[in-house]
Amino acid sequence: MSNEELLNSDILRARIMDLEYENLSEKEIKSEIKRIYFEETGKMLTADVNIYRSDDILKEHRKTNIDSGFDGTIIHFQSEELKINQAITITRGSELGEKNTWKPIDWTYNLIGIFVGGTDNQYQDARRFDDKVKNIIQNQRNTLPTLEKYGFGHSLGGNNISILQLIPDDKGELRFKNVYAINDAAPTAYQLAVIDSDFRWLINREYQLKNEQDIYTIPPDELKAFTEEYYKNKIDETTIHHLTAEEDMLYGASSVRGFLEIGGRDGFLDTDPIFSGIRELVDKIPDKDLRTIQMFLSNYSTTYNNDGFDGFIKELTGFNPAVVDSVLNARSDFSETVEKVQKSMNDLGKPFTDITEADNFWSVVKESVTLPFDVVGANINFQNELLSGLFQTIGNITELIVKAVPMIIEMTKKLPEVIRSVKVLYENLDPILQAFVDVGFISQIEKDEIVSYIKEIETSLVAIQTTIDESLDPSLLLALNSKDPKSQIEEIIEIVTAFQKIQSEISDIQEAFEGLKNVDTSFMEHFSVSAHAHGLDAVINALAVNKNISYKNNDMYMSPSGSGEIKVNISSSVRIYQKGLAITEEKESNVKKLKALFDIEYLEDYQNRQREIVTKIHTMESNPSQYSYLLYRTLWNPAGGYYTLTTINVNEQLFPFPSKINESFSHMIETIEGEIEKEKVLVKKIRDSIEELFSEEEKIAKMFDYQYGG
Repeated sequence: MSNEELLNSDILRARIMDLEYENLSEKEIKSEIKRIYFEETGKMLTADVNIYRSDDILKEHRKTNIDSGFDGTIIHFQSEELKINQAITITRGSELGEKNTWKPIDWTYNLIGIFVGGTDNQYQDARRFDDKVKNIIQNQRNTLPTLEKYGFGHSLGGNNISILQLIPDDKGELRFKNVYAINDAAPTAYQLAVIDSDFRWLINREYQLKNEQDIYTIPPDELKAFTEEYYKNKIDETTIHHLTAEEDMLYGASSVRGFLEIGGRDGFLDTDPIFSGIRELVDKIPDKDLRTIQMFLSNYSTTYNNDGFDGFIKELTGFNPAVVDSVLNARSDFSETVEKVQKSMNDLGKPFTDITEADNFWSVVKESVTLPFDVVGANINFQNELLSGLFQTIGNITELIVKAVPMIIEMTKKLPEVIRSVKVLYENLDPILQAFVDVGFISQIEKDEIVSYIKEIETSLVAIQTTIDESLDPSLLLALNSKDPKSQIEEIIEIVTAFQKIQSEISDIQEAFEGLKNVDTSFMEHFSVSAHAHGLDAVINALAVNKNISYKNNDMYMSPSGSGEIKVNISSSVRIYQKGLAITEEKESNVKKLKALFDIEYLEDYQNRQREIVTKIHTMESNPSQYSYLLYRTLWNPAGGYYTLTTINVNEQLFPFPSKINESFSHMIETIEGEIEKEKVLVKKIRDSIEELFSEEEKIAKMFDYQYGG
């Protein structure tokens, strides 16, 4: 075998890409690669496999830089004997949340990085990762042939891997021999204008751009043609291969402004014959509305670059995710204290829910403090609990309010901007929704329902702003700690009431969103189909259509000939067989060890002890005088004389090892071996049954015999 491309089919590449989402260990990845390779080719993967992960390679870089959300893996296949030296760079697609946070960093990059062209931090991390691993591989001393590199990417990963190919390395060479992008987010002209300074300079010159936002005023079709021509002249675009489902949501969205078509595509996959995708819908969305959103978001690009997701959200809305994190952490203790106070209040005959006025609240406190304990009598425990819980609660509320003050200040500044944005959406929604009506995705009634819910959201946002303006003056909140207890409690009541109003409006917003979600339109159904088509599972199954094979969670299912309704999870069956076989072999090994230990610790030891006794007897009988000293211990020794031992005769009777112990042990071993044999028969039966179902499939038998490791 020469250095020919190992992963040389679409389905093989798609299944290997799918491993990127499973967060497997290096050992598990190696095993899975071998399994998938064998399932698809029927051949053993004989090259050595090394795994490099971005979490490890970029570990030091991430200590001093914001998290871009980039994740990736590089698989290196090598064999000096077979002259194989290939590296596969896989850039992962979008995840809803990163491993250790709820924050949708990937989707924020999709918006700010790809659509707006406001940051390139994921691309930079992908480039850094690829360069470092390439250096590691090339610095290894070996006689391998020249390294061949390939790039794989799905969704956002397809965007990153395509951009890596569009921008040559420091030597001016293409990074990959070939790039394979599945249902990828296409690169945009706005994105490349940030990454590629040469391209940006050409655009500025061609269109006489004066500032950063002028690029959004270039007619989209003109910008697209200019950009595509530039890169098609710059690189060999036949090295970029797209595999796309026609129903894919990203393909549907790729007709909007800025998205490019560079590289080859052999038709489209059909993942759902009934559904044709959402591209027709997207084409009807007015470009001016998309440009408005694009320019609005571009204002926050610098903040996103400098401060990441937290900074972007805070700058956009005044909402500080870090404060929310701290409040969420304190929420449990706070709720517990409030429950105790409520219980104490209710037990004293004053329902907590009735104490809404400051005077009323204060009178309860004063009454509880001034009443002598003997008058309270049976309520003394409640009183103590009330006072303790009350002041603890006041302390907690005050602390939370003080913590929230900076956020309220920011919200005071930013909320009007958010409301203006919703107004923009509301005012521009009609033509977008009308496009939905025109293509039959929603009815006129459904359109009206959606508009009314958006209006409710706008109304609630205005109410929140009014409440903040009237009741949550940040300067007064900051002075809360310095006030006397009565004034402090009175103001806390007002503040809590204001918070309750805000909470109520937020609930209304949530209900409006629920209403939007429950509008009985076929749009969500279409979107759901489009989202499903975007996933690798749908792509992999589309590639296997018209075969007796299907896939789920990267496992291969096969149907026997003429029995299309029966599907057998071959991957899982092989795992069960091999695991079962490994367990029985381990048990047999342990039984062997147990038998050997029994022989050594009992039988041999018993025999050794017998031999030692016989040897000792023989020594004593042969040399009795040497044991005369034993007489001194038991007999009187006369003055001037002594005893001499002249003869020793031992009447020995040594019994053999007790047969009952031996029999019991043998019986126990036989029982265990019997159980193991039954397990082996059961495991083999699984294999036999499946081989019988697929008697014509020689590959099945080989699958059971090939050990993937891991």
